[in-house]
Amino acid sequence: MSERSQAKGVADQRNFGIAAALVVIGAAILRLWGLEGGLPHLMTRPDEEIIVLQTRLPAMGNFYLEWPGQHPGIPSAYIYLLWAWGEVGLRVLQFFGQAPAGDYLAVLNQAPDRLLLTERFFSACAGIATVAILMWVARREFGNRAALLAGLILATSVFHVRDSHSAKPDIALGFFVILSLGLLAPLARDLSRRGVCLAGLSVGMAMAMKPPGILLLLPAWLACIQGSRQIGWRRILPAEIFILTAISGIFFVATSPDFVFNPETAEKLLAIPGFVLPMLSGTAPPGQDAVEAAEKVLMWPGLFYHYEFSLRYAFGLPLVILLPVALLWGIFSHHQIAKISSWFFLLAYLVFGTSPVLLSRYMTPLLPVAALLLGGMLALAVDRLARRQEAIRALVLPLVAVAILWEPFMASVRFDRLMSVTDTRVQATRWLADNTDKGDRVALSGAVFWTWGDPQIPRGRPVVRINAAGEAGAPPSIDYLVVHDFPLFSSSADWDLVRSFGGTARLAFEIDPFLENATEVIYENDDAFYLPTRGFRGVRAPGPLIRIYAVENQPARSPTEPVE
Repeated sequence: MSERSQAKGVADQRNFGIAAALVVIGAAILRLWGLEGGLPHLMTRPDEEIIVLQTRLPAMGNFYLEWPGQHPGIPSAYIYLLWAWGEVGLRVLQFFGQAPAGDYLAVLNQAPDRLLLTERFFSACAGIATVAILMWVARREFGNRAALLAGLILATSVFHVRDSHSAKPDIALGFFVILSLGLLAPLARDLSRRGVCLAGLSVGMAMAMKPPGILLLLPAWLACIQGSRQIGWRRILPAEIFILTAISGIFFVATSPDFVFNPETAEKLLAIPGFVLPMLSGTAPPGQDAVEAAEKVLMWPGLFYHYEFSLRYAFGLPLVILLPVALLWGIFSHHQIAKISSWFFLLAYLVFGTSPVLLSRYMTPLLPVAALLLGGMLALAVDRLARRQEAIRALVLPLVAVAILWEPFMASVRFDRLMSVTDTRVQATRWLADNTDKGDRVALSGAVFWTWGDPQIPRGRPVVRINAAGEAGAPPSIDYLVVHDFPLFSSSADWDLVRSFGGTARLAFEIDPFLENATEVIYENDDAFYLPTRGFRGVRAPGPLIRIYAVENQPARSPTEPVE
């Protein structure tokens, strides 16, 4: 190789290193900006409060997490990991004066939001690391341009940014998904025992984050078939896939023993396939007729929902149009990473899409896979179209990147900006703390089954809960009535109840999160997350509409004039 070629290679590596570092820095900014959104309210993101409170057990030395406290979709290993991370993060926060003094349990009792912040920081770091690992895999398999484009696609994906602000395990699962695929691809070329062990360990880690990680055994099997030198049935069932499966299974059992050895937990875990795929199991989700559930699956509404909503708003319109093309390209590609990634994506998409539970965050672990396929396909397509025109390639790919990434990038910026605004529930809590006295009785109305829309009531104020449907008359002796309302199912104000107080209820505080163009705001109906999916400019703050009424202690009267 000539000195000129060597110098060019060194320059290319340096330029790639600088560009990749900028992509990671951009991903970090988008994932760390607004990380405290909604705090100290623990229920800003549904189920976060369950996760942070579950870490109480390992903090007490109890590593056998039993039902009903254990979340059905989160293995014990993830709880252990968050607890260990929180122990370190708490010391850092205390060093900078951002958390009260005391050990883990003391802070969990006094200021649990500080520990929730450390768990969100874990997800943010996992999201940043996923972008870096994705670029490593894409560069090895497709080259520098594909690596940078894939990294940019994932770094700007608004749902990946959104879920990096949550303590839930979806981001961590996505990290181990792309890492596992990156370790499996070389096995399709050379079935080394070391590679099999590393890939099996990575798959086990994915399962330890969330049970759907087990779906990685399909690309593992395909990779072992491609790399096998056996013939006949031995090629279809190579010994390496059994070794890999055993390693992943042993790791999962060792890190989440209660998922296997606790009969009640094991029963709940085995019930998940029936809940996800009622058509195949003959069972139905709670409260749903088995025939109805089967018909719903047969219609496969989730397959369209995740494409038209989850992936559409995660990536933007240009990329979601290109995604089916990228999947087809991957299936027929001679690149093994593209082939096994496409089959994994389709399998996971089918499992999540045919489930009666439709939440966009179920697609989050698949976003790195989609970014890998999209980045690889687009970069190789541009290279082929301008094979001998380096200047054209250097110009066309950035233009393509701007065209396809502008929508998700701006959505991510607007999401972070909104997350940085004080939540209406937090504002209501602060008002109650400043304007009420200990002993004042506070009634809450608006929650439907779940209480995610309720502001936290300051300590020392007795709480009376009123069903959203209202009751005959009003509670006989309250000082304040807190009502919340929102387009989501979890908040529904009972204005008839408010009217029943007549002149005894005086509006003392109101925080309206909506602007005049609120009709343009899009929410995910089945997720009680009080931030929009799109239309961020239609709201001024996250959280529901909240009104606080000061109530004179007089008997309730019949409804009178409508409440404005």
